[in-house]
Amino acid sequence: MMKSLLLFLSLLPALAVESDEPVQKLNGAYRQTKNKYGSMTTWKTRDSVTVIKVFRDGYWFGAFYNDRRSGRTSFDGACGGTYELKNGKYVEKVGFYSWDSTAVGNAFSFDYKISSKQYEQFGVMNSDKYKNYPINEVCERITATEPLKNNSLEGVWFMKEGYWGGQSRFGQGKYKDFEVVKIFSYPVVVYAYYNPITRRFDGAGGAHYQFDGKVLTETNEFWSWQADGSRKGNVETFKTSLNNGQFVQQGWEGKLREVYAKAPARN
Repeated sequence: MMKSLLLFLSLLPALAVESDEPVQKLNGAYRQTKNKYGSMTTWKTRDSVTVIKVFRDGYWFGAFYNDRRSGRTSFDGACGGTYELKNGKYVEKVGFYSWDSTAVGNAFSFDYKISSKQYEQFGVMNSDKYKNYPINEVCERITATEPLKNNSLEGVWFMKEGYWGGQSRFGQGKYKDFEVVKIFSYPVVVYAYYNPITRRFDGAGGAHYQFDGKVLTETNEFWSWQADGSRKGNVETFKTSLNNGQFVQQGWEGKLREVYAKAPARN
């Protein structure tokens, strides 16, 4: 009896490890097809707003845009943070949340399903604004129309330096204490500017991208700093170089220069 008990106890750590899964299992970009939020009792097809969720190496990003509802701007909001797959659950920690700063820092646990074509999550979030708020979502995988030419940018990057002409610089003035995250999960790239200390969200953007090893091409999907959606479809190219875990992106006729460092996968 004692030997059996000791054997069982020795297996517990192994069982705990086996119940967790690599975060890369979710890697990809997804577009919501239907949802059931709050007090809704039936599923609603997502038709008036584009909602995406992007996963990469333990980081997540969500955005609502192309909002065609009356009285709304095209960009509705964005959120993001980190995640892990623990004990069969998708556990999401919020790093920025444009609709409610009180959600920042909280972690929410969801049931989830993932396949080659679809991602689903079912659970409840809880913040000062959204009290015990059910969130149920079904999303389809966003697929590319052509192969990625060079995968060197795939992953999660954090800005180290940024210059956008004039007096606007990363780490100074309005961007003091800010974080800027950029996530490449082909065929989508998304990015967000936020202050983790004050929990203030500044803005976000997203695009479909292609990279050939030297030139990054982004076809805009949304850009919150022009929330009317007028930039959608714009194609921009950036001279890009990689070296020692960093990449430099330059464009806007010399007015933009950004340096990013790659974040390691979270597990």
